[in-house]
Order: sequence, then C-alpha cells, then structure tokens
Amino acid sequence: MKKKQITETGQNTDTRQPRRFSVNLSAFFEKKFVRLVGSVIAAIFLWFYIAVSVYPTTPKSFSNIPVVMDLSGSMAEANGMSAVSCDTEKVNVTVVGDRSRIGNLKAEDLVAHVEPGSISAAGEYSMPITVEAVNGINFEIDSITPSYAKVKLDKIETKTYSVEASFPNIRVTSGHALDSEDVVVEPSTVEITGPSAQLAEIDRVVVYSDKKQEIDGTFQLYSNQLHLYTKGGALLDQESLTLPSTDFQITIPILTTKEMKLTYRLLGAPTGFDPSWLAERLRFSEESITLASQTSSAFADKDTLEVGTVRLSEIGLDYSKNITIELDEEYTNRSGIEDVTLTLDNEGLATKQFTVTGENISVKNPPTDYNFNVVTKRLTITVIGSEETLNSLSADDIIVTADLLNYDNAEQASSFTQQAVISFYNKSDVWAYGSYSISLDRVEKTED
Repeated sequence: MKKKQITETGQNTDTRQPRRFSVNLSAFFEKKFVRLVGSVIAAIFLWFYIAVSVYPTTPKSFSNIPVVMDLSGSMAEANGMSAVSCDTEKVNVTVVGDRSRIGNLKAEDLVAHVEPGSISAAGEYSMPITVEAVNGINFEIDSITPSYAKVKLDKIETKTYSVEASFPNIRVTSGHALDSEDVVVEPSTVEITGPSAQLAEIDRVVVYSDKKQEIDGTFQLYSNQLHLYTKGGALLDQESLTLPSTDFQITIPILTTKEMKLTYRLLGAPTGFDPSWLAERLRFSEESITLASQTSSAFADKDTLEVGTVRLSEIGLDYSKNITIELDEEYTNRSGIEDVTLTLDNEGLATKQFTVTGENISVKNPPTDYNFNVVTKRLTITVIGSEETLNSLSADDIIVTADLLNYDNAEQASSFTQQAVISFYNKSDVWAYGSYSISLDRVEKTED
C-alpha cells in the first residue's frame, strides 16, 4: 500500500484525486433522470429554433371583442346621419401574426369597428366589421364572426309635441263628472330628440299617471311618465329617443251633474185648457238628458229643462217637431243628445169642423176712442180633441174673440183684420187647429 506524499508545505500530492472526480461526473450523467431532463431541454430549444426559423407566424383566436360604431369622417356623418341601431355588439376573431408580437396579445387589446364606407343616406345597411389592436400591434385577420353588422342610419332631430293626460285610475264620486275636455297639462308641450323617421311616427304624446284616488272636486296630480302613440294607437318604443324628465302638473276639473226632464212652453192656450192633459200625449223622443256644470249651485231647485216652445194652434193629429237643444255656457251636455223630436200620440183623439156665427164672434178690450164693428159673421173652425168631448161639443160652445188690448195705431186703415182667439166653454181637452182672423171696421165716436 502506497502512502500519501506530503510536501514540506503540508499539501497532499496524491495524483489520483482528479481521476476520481472525473469518474463521479461520468456516473452522474449516466443516470436516467438526468438524461431525460437533458432531452426535454434539448427538445425545447429545438422546437423554439424550428418555430422561429421555419414558422415565424402563428394564428391566435379571441372571443367577445366589443363592436364600436363610429361614423367620424364618413360620408354618412357629413350628411348628418347617426347610427340609430346595430344588431351586433361583440364578435369572435382569429388573427395571424409574428409570434413575438401577438404572443402577448389579449382580448382587451382588440376593438372591432363597423365600416360605413360610402353610405350617406338614411336606411338600414349591412356593413363589414374590421378588428384592430389598440396598442398598435400589426396582424392579419384570418376570420371574424359575424363579419357583417346590420346598422340603421337616420338623421337625429328635435321636435315639439303637444301633450295630453291619461289617468285611468282616478274615479269621481256619484253626482259628479270628470270634464275631460278642460283637463290642463303644464307644461303643455314637450321636446323629443331622436331619429327623424321615428319622430314622424309620433301622433300623440300622453302624460300618464297610475295614481288611484276617488275625487269630488277639482284635483291636481303630477307625473313625469310619457307614453308615445302612433296614429293606429300602438305604443312606440322609446329606446332610441331622448325625452325630458319634466314633472308635468295635471289639473282635473270636476263637474256637478244632474238628470233634467225635458219640457216645452205651450203658447196660445185658451183659458180653461189643461196643458197637463196635452203633456201626456205630446212627448219627446228623449224624456231627459244629463247636464253638468262647474258651478255646484247651477242646479239648485231645478229639475226640468225647457228646450223649446210649441204653439197650440199648430198641433195637428200628425204633429212632429224637431227641436235643437241649446244650453247656457255654464252647462255641458253629458248625454251628447243635441236634438229631440216632439211628437203627438193621437190615439183616442179626433178632428171635427164647426161653424161659429152670431154673438159667439166678438171684440174685447177695444180702445175707448173708437167703436169697432164685427164684419165677419160666420167662421168655420177645425177642432182637435178627445173623441168623447168632440161628440158632445157644439158651435155654441166655441167662442171667437178679437182682442184689441194692444190696438194703438189710429193711422191704420179703418177696415182691418185681427187675429182671432178661439176658446171653448167649459172644455179643457180640445183646441182649435189652424190660424183664424176676424174682419173689423173702426168707427169714430161722436160726442153724442
């Protein structure tokens, strides 16, 4: 056995130590695990070399890229167009580019644009979509899904509309009515901004309130809810429109209402005639109408409404008269009935002619300065009434009178005619049909 040689400085001079280190290093590399790791590292370097040298570009896909609709600098913008709607909000895209550039590209680095091209008029168009990186990285687009967007272009305008009110849940108490024609909305107009084509569809702008309440007097409510309607009554979508958030004041006037029985005023009825007997037979096509007034005392002590006059001498067996209902300004016709017909029910009635003579034709209330002689000695009169009374009536029961109470014109001719008043002795259910007159002579009175 050889001994280690020690130099004078104390160092080990054994020449076998380097050889032992070389043997240990060789054993290390001969192990399986080390060989495996080395192979993987070599493969990575080889793949990287091939990828960079042989395949310098690569595809990369991204999802849900937001779509931006920008008309800046386009012919559409120059012609006042704006994008009203776009049916595509996000797209999926596959890009191709340099590995070293697009390797770190993220979805948030991309944005999709709709290209309006040379489109300049209002309408709905299919426009191509492009994608670019916001950080300036260049790449080629392999595919975009969807590749086209349907875009609607139109001019954005502002128009002024009158407003009306709707409050379907407001109720009024019994004996009152809501005067819809006098409802006041403040402000009375509203400005709406949006596509011109959609603004043209607006026919009515309604301030809507869903407030529930029962009222018996003038009432105010507030709302900022607007409903837009077309001419056909369809509710318009407001998504593309800009409406103000104004609080509108709605003033609702409440009316007092009352049902009024229709009546007429009878003219020319002689003394002793019974108007109530005639009223049972002379009837309106509508017995009553409902009136309304903003003044609560307008109907105090009133149950009937006189709508016209009827002259008794004009009523024949086939009598019918149309009467237009005219009201004072303080009243509103709630029934909507503007005309009624007055008709005689002639069942049980008859007509008969009588000739009146002698002392039954006379003058009454003559002026004291003159004498008047009756020239007419016979007068044939048509009489209408109940059959029972007519059968018992005679000419002696008929009195013909010329009333000169208002005679005051001494300049007129001495011979003249005067309207005759026909009356009946102790009869209340007959009348003279037609117009009659008496011829008279005026005579100056002498001192004797």
